[in-house]
Amino acid sequence: MNKVMIRFTALGAGLIAATLINVFLFGQVMADSISISPTSLVVPLGGQQAVLTVRAEGSAQSVIQIRAFRWDPSRPPSEYYKQNQVVVSPPISRLNARQELTVRLVRVDSAPVQEKECYRVLVDRLPDNLENAKSITLRIRHSVPLCFTD
Repeated sequence: MNKVMIRFTALGAGLIAATLINVFLFGQVMADSISISPTSLVVPLGGQQAVLTVRAEGSAQSVIQIRAFRWDPSRPPSEYYKQNQVVVSPPISRLNARQELTVRLVRVDSAPVQEKECYRVLVDRLPDNLENAKSITLRIRHSVPLCFTD
């Protein structure tokens, strides 16, 4: 047990040291991100819409893009296809720090659902053009399954 504690303590000290070196050499560390809830959406028989909440975490603004793609649950989650049965509102938004956005996902297809109809809702935090050019910016993507059932 002592070996485990020593390894963890050494690892923790190494991570703290690396973070401090980054701060002193490269300026501040940015850790802005977004959170999504719920992480899975199932709309029962007769339902035509779902709601997703996106929250900007951190201290900076976030540009959010939301899109829906057709998806087959028997295939990998990264395989999805263009569709026009589900619309997203709003499809893009700018959130201030700690701001929440309610996103509506509406099935506009008038044909009834046959067994199960699934989609992947992609929520991307896009890099802001105003972010520091010296920093590394990452695009963060959340992929949320959305299924309409009969």
